[in-house]
Amino acid sequence: MKKIFCLIISVFLAGSIFAQVDSELPKGQVELFDGFENGNFWIWAGFDYDQWGSHKISDGANLTKDWASEGSHSLELTMEAMDAASSKSATWFYDGTNDLSGARYLVVDIYNPENYTYNIVAVMQATNEWKWCQAAQYYQIPKGKHTVVYDFREHTQFLNDVHRILINTDNWETYPKESHIYIDNIRIIK
Repeated sequence: MKKIFCLIISVFLAGSIFAQVDSELPKGQVELFDGFENGNFWIWAGFDYDQWGSHKISDGANLTKDWASEGSHSLELTMEAMDAASSKSATWFYDGTNDLSGARYLVVDIYNPENYTYNIVAVMQATNEWKWCQAAQYYQIPKGKHTVVYDFREHTQFLNDVHRILINTDNWETYPKESHIYIDNIRIIK
């Protein structure tokens, strides 16, 4: 009985996570943060990031014309194979001081061409103390094109001084080959 109850709860939670991907955008003023049309300002966390924790499997962040949700470019985020011994964790980030006062949501268009579901979250590091402002939850991103809304309402008091924006994946399964996802049309909603 306990196993059946846990299974029912798991199915319900998985459904609620997927229900928030590709839903209607929240009301508010929309501002483009990065459409990848003016260059690449993103970095992948590689071997040098290992000093802060487990090895990140991210191994590239490159502009591409292979897919775009707006304009003609997007950012291709590449990863090493995720074998059983892998951390299955990847990070890409944008560094720069930004005043995102009033921002409540970060919206990202994501294209996953792989036969794998990624768990993706957005994070902002703010103030001179680099306060970790993580969106309310990870989203499971299956194969296909998606618009994802990350909720930062609990961190609004820090977003006037953002020093870094991160896209993180923490994956559970193994994936035996190099893989990639695309992001585009990053915008904030105030």
